[in-house]
Amino acid sequence: MPRIVMFGLRAALAAAAVLGGFPRLDASAPLFARDEHCSVSSPDESATSLLQLGPISSLGMGNSVDLCAPSPEEMRSNAAELRRLMDTVAYGNWSVPIEAAWADFQSKTLLRLQAARPAPARKLRILVGVALAQTSLPMLVYNFKKWSKNKAGDTFNFVLLHFDAEEGKLPTLPADVRELLMPHVALRHAGPGCKVDFWKRLAPDFVAGYDYLWLPDDDLRMDFFDWDFYRYHLLAYNPLVSQPSVVGWAPKRRSSDWNFVRATHSSNTSWVTRKIEAMTPVISTKIWPAIFSRAWSVNASNCFAIEGIISNIANEAKALGCFETPLLVVNTPMRHADCRSMASGYVWSLVQSQIASPSRTHCFRGYVWEDCFGMSEKEADLLAQALGGECAAAKDPKAWKGKCVCFQPGTHIDRACPAQGKLIFPNATDAGARQ
Repeated sequence: MPRIVMFGLRAALAAAAVLGGFPRLDASAPLFARDEHCSVSSPDESATSLLQLGPISSLGMGNSVDLCAPSPEEMRSNAAELRRLMDTVAYGNWSVPIEAAWADFQSKTLLRLQAARPAPARKLRILVGVALAQTSLPMLVYNFKKWSKNKAGDTFNFVLLHFDAEEGKLPTLPADVRELLMPHVALRHAGPGCKVDFWKRLAPDFVAGYDYLWLPDDDLRMDFFDWDFYRYHLLAYNPLVSQPSVVGWAPKRRSSDWNFVRATHSSNTSWVTRKIEAMTPVISTKIWPAIFSRAWSVNASNCFAIEGIISNIANEAKALGCFETPLLVVNTPMRHADCRSMASGYVWSLVQSQIASPSRTHCFRGYVWEDCFGMSEKEADLLAQALGGECAAAKDPKAWKGKCVCFQPGTHIDRACPAQGKLIFPNATDAGARQ
């Protein structure tokens, strides 16, 4: 199988030199942050100026393999400006000039990547499922406009799950929004619930007509994100699971809880990880039937077991020799507004037991240990059917049955999962017999 290439700093500098450099950043340009309602953008005096930026420590994303070695002149002419751009974006700054500079960098880097390793030329069909608060509608519209500008002519259809509406009562969309979105909406549902409740509505037969299922949160915006850059990595490396990197809405604001999916200040265009976050996974529809089966077997108030099985299906596929790059983070960032719209009116808890509350639905942020049983016989059969064509080792359901689903919390991500799905959590039980 081809070896993944992480686009290193020196190669990026060479690309910039050959293709004309980068637009200079205006350090006095205003920076913006989300207002408290997470519905519009507004100036924020607390946002850090470019002139105040300090060095950012490495996130330890792994080794890079340079595509070529630029000359010393190329290094000197672009290094400082490129480093400043990387630090600026990774630290959570945004302004119109910063966005323009990043877009210019990504478009030139993409040309370089395509020349070094051409990707297959084909159009993709993407189903985007968004659990949506009404206050996040402007962000969805902004993202849709960016999706619709993709140069490859890929198809994006949407499932909108209005969790802050009454059961069965679809909220009215403004006329202009309705005209823009509805031709691309495959399904709408109204009613309270947690993420897994909504994912259970995405039946495998419904999803099967698409190449990928994308499940982004509703508080992610695509100011820095470039779909053409992202799709190159899907086609060049064929990951089972991937996700965009994430940056905070402003400096010192929350991006992702997992440091290995945060945007890096280095010029790596992508990196392999062992885990993605349920915030914005892009999942091959080949493996969705097994994930869907797990969704119907767990406590839907929590998504950590689903997050775990998504990642560990990909990890097991690599261990079987079927995929070299099954889990990929692509460094074209989504900006995280951290609205926590689902948390308002819901209960989020780090403990295992439910807490009494008058809210309509209890959503938990933490593992429900009983949901971490090893891969079931049904899931194993579905994965053998889905991935048996990729390599002979995946054809036998025994290769999948009982394998790990959840990661051990509080440990380094590279630590192996409990062998054969045997749990090592305190008071954990193996509930595999339920399915």
